Amino acid sequence: MPAARSSVADTRGRLLAAAARVFARDGLSGATTRAIAEEARVNEVTLFRHFRTKDGLLAAVVGENFGIPATGHQAPLPEPTADLRADLLALGRHYETLLTDNLPLVRTMIGEIHHHHRDHERQVFRAIFRPVKAALVTRLEAAQAAGGLRNEFAPDLLADLLGGMIFTGVIRRASKDIKLGYSASTHLAAAVDLTLRGATAATEGSPA
Repeated sequence: MPAARSSVADTRGRLLAAAARVFARDGLSGATTRAIAEEARVNEVTLFRHFRTKDGLLAAVVGENFGIPATGHQAPLPEPTADLRADLLALGRHYETLLTDNLPLVRTMIGEIHHHHRDHERQVFRAIFRPVKAALVTRLEAAQAAGGLRNEFAPDLLADLLGGMIFTGVIRRASKDIKLGYSASTHLAAAVDLTLRGATAATEGSPA
């Protein structure tokens, strides 16, 4: 029995890995159960026995990669320190890693999500975007409460601006047609510094 259970688990794992690759390569609509079965080196009957439908398989792929709470292979969020810039850099690196590791599926979700896949889209974005944004907002709120940031900028807005710059950087670096003259670490440091300088600079007419 243990060997049989191991075989079933192995087949399921191969199907999930194959489905993630095929969904990313062919899109949610273009991916077929036949192509996924071939990628996993099993027959379609085996796929249907495990997941019943293509949508059931997609739900399992999303749950495997983006389940809440996060699956074990996702690193925990960095703990806050007394250094705001260092904390934003650490959270930014964490966000970059999540995006880079899951970029093919994230691109697929963004590029062609349909109404009947909306729950899966929400789960993906909940797993990747929300925890990082929540941590950024919490850290920025603490800095604002301590007087380190101007009050007219909402922490939620600052987190979105910083997150947007990081997301754009990951997308641009993933393009084979775009040659950048700076590194990922330089881009992240600039994004953090621009956010902090904008949120701490004195407004026109106010004392510096």
